[in-house]
Amino acid sequence: MDSERRSYSSAEELALTTQVDGHCPLCGAALFYRKNGRSFKGYELAHVYPLNPSAEEAALLAGVELLSTDVNHPDNIIPLCTGCHTRFDKPRTVDEYNELADKKRRFIVRAAQRALYPAYPIEEEIRRVVEMLAAADLSGEGDTQLEYDPKSLSAKFNSTLPTPTRQKIKHAVTDYYQYIRRIFRELERESPNTSQLIFVQVRAFYLKQKSLTPSQVAIFGAVVDWIHFKATPQTIEAAEIVASFFVQNCEVFE
Repeated sequence: MDSERRSYSSAEELALTTQVDGHCPLCGAALFYRKNGRSFKGYELAHVYPLNPSAEEAALLAGVELLSTDVNHPDNIIPLCTGCHTRFDKPRTVDEYNELADKKRRFIVRAAQRALYPAYPIEEEIRRVVEMLAAADLSGEGDTQLEYDPKSLSAKFNSTLPTPTRQKIKHAVTDYYQYIRRIFRELERESPNTSQLIFVQVRAFYLKQKSLTPSQVAIFGAVVDWIHFKATPQTIEAAEIVASFFVQNCEVFE
């Protein structure tokens, strides 16, 4: 018996389009377009695993990892622009299924990560740390002996962290670690235990992220986004620098 295509509420559709940041995950086209001053849908909701596979499709996709046992579950639904939806469906190869399924899994994990941002508090003083980066005077930092071992920093990374991200973290630690540590020491003098509380909060957030995904690049990105969400810096780079400090300081990664 064929499965019936279910309808999705406007809230569900909004969640699904937000999950992919409003763009087709296959070609990058915007899922909405404007005409005569109004916005219109330029997408269709696609089943990653087909709703009613033909005998040939069922045989072709036998053994693939399913996103959900219910083909109509939102975990098996992804918005695609109309062109990509047509190309994906006719025909759907194993490679195409696995590619889109992998993308959907990452979107699901990222949505779960983002849902934690409001739930995990961090002291208001983190905003001061981030803001002071904009006015950082590093003229004397190069004369200070860094008290970290680059090899130990590298040892915290695994194969899920790509080289560009590793280099970004290393450069941020080299340029800013001592400066940020000094800011935390000032905070501690002004308000004892504040810096330690922030360290504990960051560690708790990291451990929760680690329970969602083993991917270090996804975890680091979530820590950056969380700091950006909580401290609202002018640039994402400031949040990346502070997140890199926590990597060296051992709150993030082991």
